[in-house]
Amino acid sequence: MKKMITLSLVSVFGTLVLIGCSAGNTPSVGNVENANKTCISKNLTHEKVHDIIVKAGEENGWKMTEFKTNSVIAEKTVNENSTAVTVTFDESTFELNPANSELQSILEKALD
Repeated sequence: MKKMITLSLVSVFGTLVLIGCSAGNTPSVGNVENANKTCISKNLTHEKVHDIIVKAGEENGWKMTEFKTNSVIAEKTVNENSTAVTVTFDESTFELNPANSELQSILEKALD
């Protein structure tokens, strides 16, 4: 009986982890690593996601600097206040570190 319960729990947890972004913009419940990631609903290549992120940021006053193949640094200065955010992405998600609601909204609209 204990084996059945354990197997059932492992199965449910595994299913939640594998669901990932398939349910829209809700990251997988069982995957803490995906907690801050935003899902991309379009079917895009890595390069296209990169291009959309850079273009959207630049069009909204952010300086976009290449960092790695899967991330860019977005910087914006208003008056004397500077903000820097690392945008990490792949074909199906993006993540901002630290969080920034302005840039988040811009990227969600551009990638929708």
